[in-house]
Amino acid sequence: MVIYIDVLLAVNLYINYFLIRTAALILRRKSTPGRYLLASAAGAVCSLIILVPALHPALCLLIKTAVGALMVLAAFGVGKRIDMLISLLCFLLVSFVFGGAMTVLCEFLEPSGVYMHNGTPYFNIPIVAAAALTAAVYGGFRLFRMLADRRKPAIHSEVVISRGGASVALDGLADTGNSLRDGFSGKPVIIAALGGIAGIVPGEVLNYLSGSSDRLDGIRLVPCRTVTSEGVIPVFRADISINGKPADALVGVTKNQISGADCIFDPNIIL
Repeated sequence: MVIYIDVLLAVNLYINYFLIRTAALILRRKSTPGRYLLASAAGAVCSLIILVPALHPALCLLIKTAVGALMVLAAFGVGKRIDMLISLLCFLLVSFVFGGAMTVLCEFLEPSGVYMHNGTPYFNIPIVAAAALTAAVYGGFRLFRMLADRRKPAIHSEVVISRGGASVALDGLADTGNSLRDGFSGKPVIIAALGGIAGIVPGEVLNYLSGSSDRLDGIRLVPCRTVTSEGVIPVFRADISINGKPADALVGVTKNQISGADCIFDPNIIL
């Protein structure tokens, strides 16, 4: 089979983009389009391994795992080892599901439509077909995520936030709509009403919320979108536990009241 490098790179770039986005969707991890594109480009370049002589299957598996780790690192940045491992396993699972679906399609439509070498497939099918299947797989995962979220009941938990020797206990509501994450660390953000945590909020955050420009050095702001508006929310580091279990998250502060609770958090924090 003749392999066109431009087709190989273009198709893999497109497919890898949606695969990493699908993994992010499942994990509820947020990143930027630029990081997703960087991860996809890394995966596309590594697909050139199809051009080298046959390698031992164990070595191919090791290379594919290393490439997956590189893509996860490019997409989500450096984080806790366990988070990175979970992200890698999820991405590899998504890739496996997609690869199986694509192989079945190629065998059904045209047995010679796929060429596999060194664990890397080359799809000799119209790009439109590859694009349609990729979008279908992504849409299927997205639909599953939406249906799963709707079936989750509202969960109230005790959220204890400690900072500087002081602690507050809050009534926390697990909200599937709160997928807010810090763009730099990738950590989830627990959104708390100012009234319940004013005693432990850093001075620069209080100044920001009051409209003062004093002592704002080092303040961290995270873009936040609601149904009616877009803006930023100040966040700070603290020791957090949910139902007695440590939670690796940041605390975001809002002046608005939170309906039915003192704070809201992504339920996947406690899964």
